[in-house]
Amino acid sequence: MILTFILLIALSSTVLAYRELPLLVDNADLLTDYEEELLDSQLESISEKHKCEVAIVTVYSLEGKTAKEYADDFFDYNGYGYGEDDDGILLLISMEYSDWAMSTYGYAITEFPNKVLDYMADEFIPYLSSGDFYGAFLRYSERCDEVLTQGSSGSAYDTRKTLGLVPRLLISLGVGVLFALIITEIMKAQLKSVRYQPAASSYVRKNSVDIRQRTDLFLYSRVVRRAKPKSTSGSSTHRSSSGRIHGGRSGKF
Repeated sequence: MILTFILLIALSSTVLAYRELPLLVDNADLLTDYEEELLDSQLESISEKHKCEVAIVTVYSLEGKTAKEYADDFFDYNGYGYGEDDDGILLLISMEYSDWAMSTYGYAITEFPNKVLDYMADEFIPYLSSGDFYGAFLRYSERCDEVLTQGSSGSAYDTRKTLGLVPRLLISLGVGVLFALIITEIMKAQLKSVRYQPAASSYVRKNSVDIRQRTDLFLYSRVVRRAKPKSTSGSSTHRSSSGRIHGGRSGKF
């Protein structure tokens, strides 16, 4: 009897070998049926294309866990991950206290380092905060596709290359203003007949001053030391309750 009980406990906490749930699990009911269908199809396509599962899970409560713990456990105990190495990334949204977390495993830990995860979060958090969950999940899935596509080419994902409409407009405006200022300064310079002279000798009448002796007097020196910034481009990892190593990020929206 005791042996049977121990066996049941062991089976209940075993990491599943195969996924039994869809890549989109909307337990918090944030999406319409049509939105769910579109997103799940997109996630399946991206996952199959890159051999790395991209998943989204929404819940109301974290049931006493942190968002990171919940995301890791949901990934592990529900069989998420592609292939023998269970490569994948999962985005968790909890509505009770506006928590989010991304959990990475296997190959995805390398492809989604901290810098990339932070960049992705900056992309979808504004959508979450405004209640546009479908828009947030689209943005997340699109960025995952871009990161994995770049990774398959053998180069790291450049978080600077993708700019939204507003940043592009601001950059264009800034370039226009800078160009206008340069033109204005050139025109102003052409109107001046008297200009600033960098050397004092320009203001002295020739042969009116005769300096017979010159001496250089050292006053003081100044040394400035700056700390060399440490690299933060890698992935920070942690161990989940199943004992497996995960990467990821978490926060509030």
